[in-house]
Amino acid sequence: MSVLIVHSAELVLPQWCDATGRVFDAPACLAEASALLLSEDDARHPGVADAVARWALPLFIVIGTEPARLQVPGAVHLSLPLRASDYPRIIASARAYEQQALPPLTRALAGLIAATTERYAGPGHRGGSALSQHPAGARFRRLLGRQVFEADLSQGTVENCALDWQAGLVHDAQRLVARVFGAEQTWFVLNGAATANRIVASALLRAGDLILMDRACHVSVFQGALLQSGALPVYLDTLHDARGILAGYRCGTLQEGRLRQAAAARSDAQGSRRRPFRLAVVQAVTRTGVLLDAAAWLARVGHLCDYVLFDAGCGGHEAFIDRLAHLSPLAAPVDDTSPGIIVTHSVHQQMAGLTTAAQIHKQDRHLRHLPRYCSAAVFSSACGQHASANLSCPPLMSLEINAAMFAAGEGQRLWQQALLSAQELCLAVSARCRLLRPLASAQAHAAVCEYLAVSGDEAQSQEPRLHYHDPCKVTLISDGAGQAVAIPAAVLVAYLHDHGFTVDRPELYSFTLVVTPFSDQAGLARLVDCLVAFEQHVQLQTDVLEVLPSLRRDCARYAGMSLTDLCSRLNGLMAVHGLGYLQAAIFSTDEQASYVCSPYHANQLFIGNATRWISLGEAPGCVAAEAVIALPSGCVCIAPGERWTSALLAYLEGIEALQAHYPQFAPQVQGVHSRRDDNGIRSVGVYVLD
Repeated sequence: MSVLIVHSAELVLPQWCDATGRVFDAPACLAEASALLLSEDDARHPGVADAVARWALPLFIVIGTEPARLQVPGAVHLSLPLRASDYPRIIASARAYEQQALPPLTRALAGLIAATTERYAGPGHRGGSALSQHPAGARFRRLLGRQVFEADLSQGTVENCALDWQAGLVHDAQRLVARVFGAEQTWFVLNGAATANRIVASALLRAGDLILMDRACHVSVFQGALLQSGALPVYLDTLHDARGILAGYRCGTLQEGRLRQAAAARSDAQGSRRRPFRLAVVQAVTRTGVLLDAAAWLARVGHLCDYVLFDAGCGGHEAFIDRLAHLSPLAAPVDDTSPGIIVTHSVHQQMAGLTTAAQIHKQDRHLRHLPRYCSAAVFSSACGQHASANLSCPPLMSLEINAAMFAAGEGQRLWQQALLSAQELCLAVSARCRLLRPLASAQAHAAVCEYLAVSGDEAQSQEPRLHYHDPCKVTLISDGAGQAVAIPAAVLVAYLHDHGFTVDRPELYSFTLVVTPFSDQAGLARLVDCLVAFEQHVQLQTDVLEVLPSLRRDCARYAGMSLTDLCSRLNGLMAVHGLGYLQAAIFSTDEQASYVCSPYHANQLFIGNATRWISLGEAPGCVAAEAVIALPSGCVCIAPGERWTSALLAYLEGIEALQAHYPQFAPQVQGVHSRRDDNGIRSVGVYVLD
């Protein structure tokens, strides 16, 4: 095992075959160190004592002829010149630290990866060696690094090793994650939070069960609960404002009488039960930072449900922020009258997991004596139905590492850094930008602010004392409030991408910057500089091809157009088609598509080709055979088995107009298909039931 000794510059180390040295230059190197060998001056650096105290990092302080003046708890003092016996002592401490620095599952897999040399099982790239036989493969390996391919082990390799795979280390790792996040049980999912949502639906729902769900919930909930399990939906009326921000529940949505009436309309047998809903699915936190008070939600309607799934794909970190922790679903108090609580996390969204790494938390011991209890055996079986036959070691290890990084108070320390970074970003944008403003004021970082108190949107229309602001998501509004020019968010995000910044997909007039403990302060400062530069280009009416070099591939469309012209044309198209109003309307009860048959039944007809394609103009009144999904939110605008409305068709026609004129800046929609007739004329349409 190779170890890293971080040492003071004046100390000359011998050549160790199993150790490397690095000169101590900044606190950043402390997390990588296996041991520290420092002079008294370097050991006085405040980061050193902190690392020794928090991580038990071995520290050897080298002194001269004078007695030691610096005392650090846990440190060992060595005298110059170093003796031959000192070096084995340092190496032994470094090796011991390396053994305990990794959590058990990852440590075992790391040993297996290092020991696996001759491979006669899949994957066929043989630890990456096969890629060196072709220029494309060689460059692919160079791009990702050889360690990625060496860590890509076959299932057989893992199962045949000395690990007690099924009953041992994986379960221990899941117990570690459950303890860190405050859950009773945790399951790992290696193919994303969307699959995690489908697993929950598979474990809990049977055909004909009622599910209470947000109308604007993620498409994976529709797929798992309605199309695959055959449950019948009762929708909660969600607000979607004209800027594209998903803003919680419309006032009155959670009234028990209304929900019982809707349940009875869907199923007399289910609706008459004391708890009519087998499962409720609610958005615990949105990608734009609207955070739900889980305990308050449960107090209002939890008694109507057997289980509640809190989809927290964009969350999980709130558990480590003192003033937000009480909002977490896993912090909600429960007794035997409460529903079971399930939470899904997409660990890569704002935490340290790899993409596709997700976790499911379950809190339902209070139901074990009741018929509505879902056993761990049933839940594990559902996980197996959706899991790959072969695991991927890197995402698996990242789930355990993410929890280890947040254990023992480290999560609170790290997320305090994120809060400070988000606050500074918010203040900088407010001070320096004129066309942009943060959704939340800087004061939102000093308290748990009710969402509407922060955003100023129609306070009377939203369910009160239920929605709050996640200060680690800085949503910027570009709708031209006051005298400012409205900036379509897609234009600004394209500018950021062209200048080296990765930003999530935008809404119409808003986009969100995700701040984490790992956000670089210098990078955030450059980001604000870039936003200020963009505003200057708008004011100077700079040529759009100069500002957005990525558009030069479509030069004929944008030649001679200024950045201001582009924004004005996009604004005009969106205003003519009323996209902002329509986007809000299609999720409201006033314009919501009416239910004709179950989504499961409609999907079965779609699979059996008992459908036809028609143009958008012919769709009013027809019944959808396929879901239409708006991106980037992933919300289902219409589910299979619902009747097409004029509002939704007008919305799609507006998006089609944007795609025809300015395709680089149009929202994306799934479930709408284009065709060309014999004359080459293109038309856009959808599949409907015969």
